[in-house]
Amino acid sequence: MTAPLQADQAIPPKGTERYYQAVSSTLSNVDKFYRHFEVPGLGHCFGGRSGSLTTLFDQLRAWVENGTTPGAVPVEVTGLDGEVQKRVLCPYPQSAEHNTNGTFGVAAAGCWSCVDNPRRSLGAGVKEEL
Repeated sequence: MTAPLQADQAIPPKGTERYYQAVSSTLSNVDKFYRHFEVPGLGHCFGGRSGSLTTLFDQLRAWVENGTTPGAVPVEVTGLDGEVQKRVLCPYPQSAEHNTNGTFGVAAAGCWSCVDNPRRSLGAGVKEEL
């Protein structure tokens, strides 16, 4: 007997990104109501190397209840060696960039910032099947 198909397995790895790009190419004001955050090492809803990201839920709640638009989100990620490191998640199409001047190591949240990523231009890949 085989196990039923899980939702995580039914969504292709870049499916959410392509969906966001399709919506963005249709609606010019998409960032007023829709944000996409990629979380390396996170399972569909929780678990994985990135653990459970309650900070994203807190920002979503503040957006809905107070109109505070989510921006960079500080998170903790467990590295392959088991060390907990601080990072920042960025609203797509931005990505996190290490910007330390030697004062902080890569494990500190203060040495990461969100920058525009030209490889993630909105509308790229929209012609692919969603």
